[in-house]
Amino acid sequence: MNMSQIWGDFREDILAKHQLFSFEFYIDTIPPERRKQTRYLIVAFITDYLANLFPTSEEDIHSFEKHLTLKSAATYLTNELLENSIKFHHGLVNFPITFAGYLLDKCLIFATTNSAQEKSLEKLNIFLNELINSDIDELYFRQLEKGAEEKSDESGLGLLSMINDYSAKLGWKIETVNQDPQITTVTTMVQLAI
Repeated sequence: MNMSQIWGDFREDILAKHQLFSFEFYIDTIPPERRKQTRYLIVAFITDYLANLFPTSEEDIHSFEKHLTLKSAATYLTNELLENSIKFHHGLVNFPITFAGYLLDKCLIFATTNSAQEKSLEKLNIFLNELINSDIDELYFRQLEKGAEEKSDESGLGLLSMINDYSAKLGWKIETVNQDPQITTVTTMVQLAI
């Protein structure tokens, strides 16, 4: 039985069309000491790929500023999404991490899917409930204080920074895709106006 739950600004219609690229990799086959470097390589590739799609024009001086802003945003968003996917990936099931990019009108969309353990899903549901029902600025500062006190790597600050610093829209789909063994995936979608 396939069960799913949607949070935030998740648009399935985007996933069905408008795809620019998609990566699929099995993080468990990459030695732990090489995972950060692998993430950096993927981020660099995606950033360069997008820069090629949105070239600058010598006739338009503002195109250089837009280009730099887009590259900076793409680097940050891609890195955060991949870092979370790797950090919270369920290593006991043979399920890939998928990272894809989409372009729709004046919006660049990133979506990453990974399998997650029940404990991670419970924490994610609590965080998403708080995110949906809180003032973003207040939550951001609360999480900053909490992160400083607890030195936690599960503060959600990366997600909150996407909203605060890049005006991104975020959405999630949590879905049970297999029962035996149980595999539950989390797809995180980030929409960035360009």
